[in-house]
Amino acid sequence: MKLHPVALNGCTEYDPDIIAEIIENQLSGAGVTAEMLRGKKIVIKPNLVMNKKPDFSATTHPAVIAGAARALRSIGAGELLLAESSGGPYTESTIRLHYNGCGMKEMAQQENIILNYNTASSVMQFSSGAACRSFNVIQPIYDADVIVNICKLKTHSLTKMSCGVKNLYGVIPGTEKVEMHARFSRIESFTGMLCDLAQMFTENKTVITICDGICGMEGNGPTGGTPREYGVLMTSLSPFALDLAAEYLLGFAGTVPTVQASIKRELCPDDITKLIIIGDDYKKHITSDVVPPDTSRRSILRDFPDLFGGRLVRFLEPRPKINQKKCIGCGVCAASCPKRTISIREKDGKKQLKIQDKSCIRCYCCQEMCPKNAVKIQKNLILRLVR
Repeated sequence: MKLHPVALNGCTEYDPDIIAEIIENQLSGAGVTAEMLRGKKIVIKPNLVMNKKPDFSATTHPAVIAGAARALRSIGAGELLLAESSGGPYTESTIRLHYNGCGMKEMAQQENIILNYNTASSVMQFSSGAACRSFNVIQPIYDADVIVNICKLKTHSLTKMSCGVKNLYGVIPGTEKVEMHARFSRIESFTGMLCDLAQMFTENKTVITICDGICGMEGNGPTGGTPREYGVLMTSLSPFALDLAAEYLLGFAGTVPTVQASIKRELCPDDITKLIIIGDDYKKHITSDVVPPDTSRRSILRDFPDLFGGRLVRFLEPRPKINQKKCIGCGVCAASCPKRTISIREKDGKKQLKIQDKSCIRCYCCQEMCPKNAVKIQKNLILRLVR
């Protein structure tokens, strides 16, 4: 196992000048050199999961992109391209909508960053993948020499935490992500696939992961939670090592499935004390009272996935439920459902949506993509009483 340093520093302001200075030092400390960047095709991959303003804290803040771009150029980077496949269809109109809504268009103009509108994709092979051996990825990522993976530090209803490894899932084109959820419907296989995807990139390209942890999200992330100030920036050449540090900062040590899968594959150490951390003492930045997603209660069931043929886990798992008072009948949840379990009907002149629980795989895509936060997690009464 190669130990890549994780550079960690406090930062409480979305000021591009301050961020640029911090990230430039972090890049150097993390081992990024001019030779890695000069003359290379560099693609910045942010988190633009949905069309929300930066203050909503679901997406990478444009100030962090701006600061990172300045830092990269100070080391030797030339042309910078920004590319992302957000939730929903991967079309030029959707891409433009997210760039505008998330503050990327204005920032890119100011920082001379090219925005990608190419909706082509290509298949990358990964013969050593444990869960998945090929991935269809958006064309700019396929063509890139260097991926600058700028993630947002958030809680996540399915994977408990979204950070470096999970952010790379956004390279899967549009609604193909829904198909991947259906294909890898159990949390163990889904996190295995995420690790395969990240490992494929780290073994074939230079991947620089930068974490926007200045203001992230807690609760029912990645889109339905509450903004939470964490006050940190992190950089590493290993998304696995960076995620291990992030897991500790959120107070989630030992409970994030993607990190645990990375440890089993020896992609990162099994304890933060074995990481090389440059900059601040990580203990200064641990937030002990981060609100986990409501679905985190399902974690106690993972030790018994096949008990009674899996029926017990199925019965006790938290499940998504649509709040009809908040629902506007837009159908985004139905389009995002991997198993097509959400039905739409008319009642009193209003569209109503209902989740067919029998077919639901508990991926929580409906909650993640709902623009009105109308999908809630219904916790089993027995588990609530036990806890």
